[in-house]
Amino acid sequence: MSDAATVEAIMDEMQRALISADYTALQQMTTRLEAALADLPPQRDRVVLERLRRKADRNAACALAAGRGVRAALNRLTEIRQAAAGLVTYDEKGKRTGHGAAQ
Repeated sequence: MSDAATVEAIMDEMQRALISADYTALQQMTTRLEAALADLPPQRDRVVLERLRRKADRNAACALAAGRGVRAALNRLTEIRQAAAGLVTYDEKGKRTGHGAAQ
């Protein structure tokens, strides 16, 4: 049987995986967290519920930041590939123009 401490421990592991970009481990932890939450008895202790909510909020913020970082890296790789393919210039509004530019 799962308890709040097990759920908290998994949530802490998830935060560490997000920070270290260990997405394979994160996927496995998600399955474990879902099972632990399903086994969690109904909580009436507001302190425990608030602690779980704070950790969920923290992990959500980390996940959003990780997503932004991955998107930024992908955008940068696209820019590098475009620059390698040819001349890229910018117009007076700062938009990319010219050969190899995404229009």
